[in-house]
Amino acid sequence: MRNRLRRRGFTLIELLVVIAIIAILIGLLLPAVQKVREAAARMTCANNLKQVSLAAHNYESSYGMLPPGGLVSPNSVNSGVAPAGWVQGGPYTGLLAFLLPYVEQENIYRQLDPRYFRFDTTIGAWAYNTGPYDTQVSNGYPPAGGPNYTGYPRVCDSRIKTYVCPSDSAQDQNIPAPTGGVIDAYFVVGTTIWIDYVWDWPNFGHELGAANYIGNAGRIGLGDPTYTGPYYQNSRTRMTDITDGTSNTIAFGETLAGTFTPRNFRLSWMGSGSMPTAWGLPNDADARWYTFSSRHTGIVQFGFCDGSVRAVRKGATSGTTFNAFIYVSGARDGQIVDFQQLTN
Repeated sequence: MRNRLRRRGFTLIELLVVIAIIAILIGLLLPAVQKVREAAARMTCANNLKQVSLAAHNYESSYGMLPPGGLVSPNSVNSGVAPAGWVQGGPYTGLLAFLLPYVEQENIYRQLDPRYFRFDTTIGAWAYNTGPYDTQVSNGYPPAGGPNYTGYPRVCDSRIKTYVCPSDSAQDQNIPAPTGGVIDAYFVVGTTIWIDYVWDWPNFGHELGAANYIGNAGRIGLGDPTYTGPYYQNSRTRMTDITDGTSNTIAFGETLAGTFTPRNFRLSWMGSGSMPTAWGLPNDADARWYTFSSRHTGIVQFGFCDGSVRAVRKGATSGTTFNAFIYVSGARDGQIVDFQQLTN
């Protein structure tokens, strides 16, 4: 007599139980995975800020001063196709562009016209004076019938990882017009933030290389001499000018350069110059184009003039925390900074 072996499979109920257990495990695992990813992104961002801050050190060693927090020459002449008054002056070269050779991007730097880096240059605004130009009557985007009038060196479309926080993915943002665009000039002059932006249109703005880092202008640049930071329009700051100490003074910070959700603006590395601290460090819902901000949970990271990186708690908009933030943004205010007020 032969014995027959019977194979017994899972019943439907057993299979459903197994699937439910797997789903629960995945649900428990996902938050942990997300935390690990954010921690890695935060570390990469901190390393980016460190590299940018050290690059400024190396620039100062080469030229005897830090690069300007946005370049404007009285001699600049715009020769593009933009209507009179559409763009004034130039070249609007940002701080991060000056640092390209010091973050291993000399190949990109050499493709840019050297005149973009001269204080007395005659070249016009970098985003408007290099053909081909956007002169189409309509691009299918608002404002209806209005061209962008941009024309810029295509090397400015280059994606530079060191200039982008991985938590934000600013390079991939599809910003809707007309409420937003890509910022090609951002710097502090006097008591004013000078900003110029182009519509986020294919081939004439959308592809511009992104940035999440910008120089610290202090409270409002030269508009508040007591709390002026290292960077502002046409600044020529030396390390010896930072009398509060390089470890006590912010050099660079993170910014989305716009509202948190939905996104309305983003920043280009070619136009990233200097940002004030006068409006503090608000929470996500209150982040704007004129404030430092980030996608990190609860904090914004800053690179200091000595090359160190610190995380500052979001929400510094009033009281002693706000005051500490202003003090740490000034280069020679003589105030002693209690960093516990910024990090706890």
